[in-house]
Amino acid sequence: MLPFSFTFMFPVLFTIGKIPISSFGVLMALGFFVSVFLIWRLTRAWDLDEEKVLDLTILTFLGGLIGARFYFAFSNLDLFSENILDIFFFNKIPGFNFVGALIGGFASLYFFSKKKKMDFWMSADIASIGLITGLIFVSLGCFLGGCNVGAPSDLFFAVDMVGEVGRRLPIQLLEAFLLTLTLLKLWSASIHFHQRGKILSFSLIYIGVINILTAPFKDSYDGLLFSTALTIIGIFVFYKISKRRLEADIKSSLYYIKSLIFSSEVRKDALSKFSKYWYNQKTSFSWTLRNMKKGLKKLNVRFSFKNN
Repeated sequence: MLPFSFTFMFPVLFTIGKIPISSFGVLMALGFFVSVFLIWRLTRAWDLDEEKVLDLTILTFLGGLIGARFYFAFSNLDLFSENILDIFFFNKIPGFNFVGALIGGFASLYFFSKKKKMDFWMSADIASIGLITGLIFVSLGCFLGGCNVGAPSDLFFAVDMVGEVGRRLPIQLLEAFLLTLTLLKLWSASIHFHQRGKILSFSLIYIGVINILTAPFKDSYDGLLFSTALTIIGIFVFYKISKRRLEADIKSSLYYIKSLIFSSEVRKDALSKFSKYWYNQKTSFSWTLRNMKKGLKKLNVRFSFKNN
């Protein structure tokens, strides 16, 4: 038995009267506001109509919320057998589905962007930044609320989670971390000139790959097929908007791999490029941390950690 263990059971942060306020709900709301803020920043950077983009953001979010709820209800019809109207009452039978959220959100985005005469690919690029931001907070909310749990484990960093027997891998934190890295990378690309639809395609690919990589460490493999489909769709979108040929890229990649194996010069060049890339990423991350620290000091924010 380990000499210490971690317990994260905060499904309810606080109550207002008799109304419980869940950690998942708070973090989802916080994720929405941060997403809207980043979307607003992109809107200003791209010199777009802020009112139109804000309206489109709210409509897309509502479409995703409705899609997530109805997909969950369709997947769990037995829960609503007594009263189908319970679909509209989250406090009675809570539950959403990520697949439904994507379908409903992008369907709403496509319909209303056309209605408001906005370019769909451009709108989808902006929405992708908001989506990844929201997913980061959803992952953190699941970590505190006990959803999308990791597989049982006896490793030292495994945690006790609400509603689950035994200690679990904190896979939600890993997903949040990988999504944060994705957001930093795509944010940098989004504020510079890029082909419309490129941010969307990379977002779908990254989200799909992250879910595929973390699937073996989860308690359930239910989303593996969808994650694979999401990755394929992202690749399809990329080649559609870039007009590149997949076959040519595959041949080029295979030739480069062969050169890495048999050519010392190619290996040295690849190592040099990787070293430069790693240095740039490390410098950029350090710069971000310094700016964050300065910002927190201005707000007079201090952190203290106490052992109970």
